[in-house]
Amino acid sequence: MNLPGQQPGSEPDRIRFEGFEADLRAEELLRAGRKLRLAQQSFRVLAMLLEKPGQLVTRQELRARLWPSGTLVEYDQGLNTAVNRLREALGDSADAPRFIETLPKRGYRFIASIEPQLLPDPPAPASDVAIETKPPDVEDRPGPRTAGEGGIPTRRRHNIVLVGGVGLVLAVFVATLLFLATRQTATRPATGWQVVPFTSLPGQEIAPTFSPDGSQIAFGWNGGADAGNQFDLYVKSLESERLLRLTHQPALRINPAWSPDGSRIAFVRRMENSAGIFIIPALGGSERRVVGSEVAVSLFQQISWSPDGRQLAYSAYGPRGSAQVYLVALDSLDTRPLAPAPQCVEAGEPAFSPDGRQIAFVCMSSIAVYAIDVVQLPDGPLRSLATVMGYPQGLAWAADGKRLVFSKDPGDGGELWQLSSGGELTQLPFGEEASEPVIAPKGERLAYVRRRGTLDIWRADLTAPRPEETASRLIYSTRTQMIARYSPDGKRIAFQSNRSGSTEIWLTDADGGNPERMTSFNGPYTSAPSWCSDGRRIAFDSRVSGISAVYVEDIGERVPRKVITTQDNLSLPVWSQDCRWLFANDTTPMQYRFAATGGPAERFTEHPSNYALVVGDRVIFNAMQADGVVLWSKPVDGGPEAPLKNMPQLSYGDAWVATAAGIYWTESLAKPVNVNFYDFRTQTQRTLMTLKQTSAPAGPGLAVSPDGRWLLYGQVENEQSEIMLGRLP
Repeated sequence: MNLPGQQPGSEPDRIRFEGFEADLRAEELLRAGRKLRLAQQSFRVLAMLLEKPGQLVTRQELRARLWPSGTLVEYDQGLNTAVNRLREALGDSADAPRFIETLPKRGYRFIASIEPQLLPDPPAPASDVAIETKPPDVEDRPGPRTAGEGGIPTRRRHNIVLVGGVGLVLAVFVATLLFLATRQTATRPATGWQVVPFTSLPGQEIAPTFSPDGSQIAFGWNGGADAGNQFDLYVKSLESERLLRLTHQPALRINPAWSPDGSRIAFVRRMENSAGIFIIPALGGSERRVVGSEVAVSLFQQISWSPDGRQLAYSAYGPRGSAQVYLVALDSLDTRPLAPAPQCVEAGEPAFSPDGRQIAFVCMSSIAVYAIDVVQLPDGPLRSLATVMGYPQGLAWAADGKRLVFSKDPGDGGELWQLSSGGELTQLPFGEEASEPVIAPKGERLAYVRRRGTLDIWRADLTAPRPEETASRLIYSTRTQMIARYSPDGKRIAFQSNRSGSTEIWLTDADGGNPERMTSFNGPYTSAPSWCSDGRRIAFDSRVSGISAVYVEDIGERVPRKVITTQDNLSLPVWSQDCRWLFANDTTPMQYRFAATGGPAERFTEHPSNYALVVGDRVIFNAMQADGVVLWSKPVDGGPEAPLKNMPQLSYGDAWVATAAGIYWTESLAKPVNVNFYDFRTQTQRTLMTLKQTSAPAGPGLAVSPDGRWLLYGQVENEQSEIMLGRLP
């Protein structure tokens, strides 16, 4: 490559462009003499683009240079990640590029001007200096310069004229758009996509259900007198603010469904580790239990009345311990299961069609991957309408029986979608942060829950006399951050967050500073980081291939590599101490062991388990039971497994982490919540601190620094929800 002013045949060591300097020998990018953080692969992309300024560099050329033949890697994802990192360092944008232009499906082109290399740079006018030293995330703006034209190269003068012309055209275009938008707003029908709050009570309102005539909504609310931040059942008219309280037994959650004749309301009441289905008169009165404690305590607590009022559909744990859809006859209380599709690991959120001939439900095939199925009653056949990426958050039939409305959370908040009987998917033009949609039996009135809140990572000093007094937010944003993990040297923290718009793996310094995004899958749910003891590699799970799988990424290279095994749907990976093995669970759930480089996966635990950690030469895992979990231990290399002696049983709402010294866990049944410690050596326990709020999430929600000083935990803040009203398009 010969640059302006460079002797033919010589190769430059440094290339300057628009205030940046690329040191090709050291593979470093500098701005104003300051070294910028840039992964090696991203710098190599820059170097290749600088070799051919203004020319196309194909994706194939970049792939061949970055990954020699035979390298096993997700090439497209790796290249996208490298280019995204480079753009972040340059303060560039794919939509309005100043440096790197994307040529769709072909490659990239470097479009900025490169400075001459041999002649000394002339003194820059004051205005140019101001431009060159601005932060890299600030875009150049067209406009007049104060420097004389003699100090500006001819090519730049032409660019200024062009930019000025383009700016004028853009100004006229924007003004036209604003004028049209104003006219459209002024003439838009009042009905439009108007969405209004149905409730605006303090606290959380959840799980709405319409009365048959559509004039009232029953829902759960946790802000009532003596509720203790737990939920009871209330009814409110669309024309009044008066509340009718139906239940007086606060619960962790309530999910109601109004009977077709309007006289009764069925509801799921969830307590700490169990749930049951009850029926109460719509005007208040005595409750009657119709289904016992086998009701699923998961995402699947939605219930549905048959149009004739004779049956309820709900989700409960089947013989395998996983959730599936059941029907209960209300006259005899006899129950029977619906046969799910073979690939359905768990099933729930049942909804009777308006004519009672079909039931729609969600069928989980992997973590954060599910299908929406419809079964013809009484015994089939079954038809799958669509496959969805994300977590299911409610399903409802439209009154015409020709379409379904559902909510899913792809990792950055709820969305409302419409699904036709032919399988056509359309996102509704409203419904941000939406969940639990319901549709009035008559008309097209729609209600849903709009939920807000943050989940941040907090830190407390366990060496302080009162650790709770040292608690402070460490990693936070306006979104969600969770499952923090210290690096082996304690200098960095890996965690998952949706702060970029999709759930990805991130890194920060131990003090919470300098956040960096590790992955850029941009959509599929990616979670659960785990450090290898070498401090260079992180394992995590992602759904980019359509099902959950384990990936490994070098933090210097920033290229995710899928671990190919014989077992599907693996998630929550952890390393063995020597980084030879990875352990992960499937959706059964069972723990599996497989080589970190890939290969056969062997079932590792005899008991159902969905979370494990490695401490030295042993695996600590949760053995799942009907009323909670018991922590067990088993050698990494195989052998007998046994429960930890004198270790208390945990609830499903508890979080825990294992270290070389012992187990730290939350006691969520205590009010307020305690953090306890189980000592491996003495097999005794003690309370360490009391949290201000319930920690979240359960399972992998805690972390402890390698020196045992710092405790990390998740804390939900400012959690609120309200019920919104709108109409179907």
